Amino acid sequence: MTLRAVLIGAQTYGLTGVHADVELMRRVLTDRGFTDVDVCTKERARYEGIREALARLRHAVRPGDGVVVYYSGHGGLSDGLQYLVPVDMGESTTTDFRGYLAEELTAAVRALTAVTPNVTCVLDSCHSGGAVREAAYESGLWALKSVRLPRVPPDAALARAALLAGTDDSLVPDVVRLTACEQHGSAYEAELRPGAGRQGVFTAALADLLDATAGRRVTWSVLVARARDRIKQQQVLQRPDAGGPSGRLPFSLEEPAEPERLPLLRREGRFRVPGGALFGLGPEDEVRMVFPDGTPRDEERETSVPATVEEMHAGDAVLRVTPAAVPRSPVDELSNALVPPGSYAVAVRLHDRRQVLIDAAGPFADALRKELARSPRLAETPDADGAFAVVRVRDGRPVVLNREGQPARGPADPAYSDASRLTALLDELARGERVRWLRDPQDASRLDAGLDVMFEARRPTGNGGWRLLKPTGERLYDGDLYRVTVHNRSGARLYFWVVGVGLSGRTALVTNDQPSGYPTEPWSARTTAPVRVYWPPDVPEQGPRPETVHLIVGDRPMDLGGLTSREARDRSARTADPALGALLQEVWEGVRDQRMDGGEDFHYRVRTVHAQALPRTWEAGT
Repeated sequence: MTLRAVLIGAQTYGLTGVHADVELMRRVLTDRGFTDVDVCTKERARYEGIREALARLRHAVRPGDGVVVYYSGHGGLSDGLQYLVPVDMGESTTTDFRGYLAEELTAAVRALTAVTPNVTCVLDSCHSGGAVREAAYESGLWALKSVRLPRVPPDAALARAALLAGTDDSLVPDVVRLTACEQHGSAYEAELRPGAGRQGVFTAALADLLDATAGRRVTWSVLVARARDRIKQQQVLQRPDAGGPSGRLPFSLEEPAEPERLPLLRREGRFRVPGGALFGLGPEDEVRMVFPDGTPRDEERETSVPATVEEMHAGDAVLRVTPAAVPRSPVDELSNALVPPGSYAVAVRLHDRRQVLIDAAGPFADALRKELARSPRLAETPDADGAFAVVRVRDGRPVVLNREGQPARGPADPAYSDASRLTALLDELARGERVRWLRDPQDASRLDAGLDVMFEARRPTGNGGWRLLKPTGERLYDGDLYRVTVHNRSGARLYFWVVGVGLSGRTALVTNDQPSGYPTEPWSARTTAPVRVYWPPDVPEQGPRPETVHLIVGDRPMDLGGLTSREARDRSARTADPALGALLQEVWEGVRDQRMDGGEDFHYRVRTVHAQALPRTWEAGT
């Protein structure tokens, strides 16, 4: 296996730190074992230079290779076009558009994934119209100064985009997408160290974390969450995101089992899980707050603090700390304590526990009962009517049956090999069961905003147009396409997510290219790329099986990746590190000195289609 990268840096329109970004990433990747690194800066960052570099990468890559495509610079979103800004952007004419289109980048990345699934795309740029990455023009200050990109007639660009993309193009699978900010946000460069010159804030944080975690099993999603927290503590209004299979370890295909990490914030001295209602939290549920050490090299060291959900405030879960569990440490200034980057919460015991009937006896059943007792979301029941799943052992082989009596997985599934793996499968199914029945809120968490929603499925015959989907009673077949449109009829920006609970019982964040939500501007509409119904090979072709699609619309960005993360038992609590003393003392004393970013509770709406999924082989007989 060879690790390969193309690093593109287009230093244009007032940016001065792009070349430093590229050199930093080159050094980080080389330290991580990359041996084929193609650097494209200055004249090599012209439109043709970018196109040729990605073509060379496509010809060089081999099955099993790991690939990184990195870009630092400006970009634009105008006339319905999204593009990177090469150094020769100013030479564009009516017939020769020099912006590197998003459709071109998508096609290049899609070609790479046809050879190897191990592809990571990193964009240190923003996606707002006119200014992708803003420059802090006063040294050391976070001063925002808009940059106007040249106005170019879009005809040539629109024609080029039309040749590259069809209306049914879905997201490229397998690609880890790391972006410096949300689609309509801004990304910054600044002088982070006196005398060092400017550099991209996101690139600097990501590179530092990659260095600090070298040799450790820290996933992309965790790295970007820590980068996001660091940037927020620098008082920068920039929100990095990790899309695609971000549960992977960097530059590999391995996705280790992780605790279900819930977001953790503080507002007026109270810790909260924002959007806790979506994650299934309720009053008196038990969680554990996990605080990494605040220093970059020791972030693997963590302190764990038990807490209970005291109340639900709109859609947020407000936590009450168990006082005896918090170590008291001497501190100098409580008011300066900061929540360490990467802090999160883990569910320990929830009120909404799914019932499992174990219709078996013997050592395997005994081991399974012990595993269930440790699960935050599962409990054993003797009542078949109340069970969402039944575990049976016949001829020494276990099987999990759903409510309809259908096997959840095939007989040779690895989940059946031992009690621990079987419990992990049940946890996954329980999460799917809970998310499947997520309802539109009727309490204080309900979003008060005008919006229209449309679910549509592609007609398999005729003109191939789209038909409206009803909330219930629909049939969808393996391979069918659907899409979701949101019309924001309010004066505020809204964010939406599409969450699917598939026929396998797995939960997927369909809009995983932007896990913090698709921003939708006031009085505008947005439609997702087509989504394909998929019958996984590990699910027996017995149907129909339930297929659920949720649209969640909220009033602020929030990473909902936790809805779909793998479940595993949390690590045991560790001894508190002195660097956390101020924070933990504040937890003990209840000092109210900081406000949560945004200063508002999370409000949301849920719209749903509950359908029945069938194998394509059934279609001829219906």
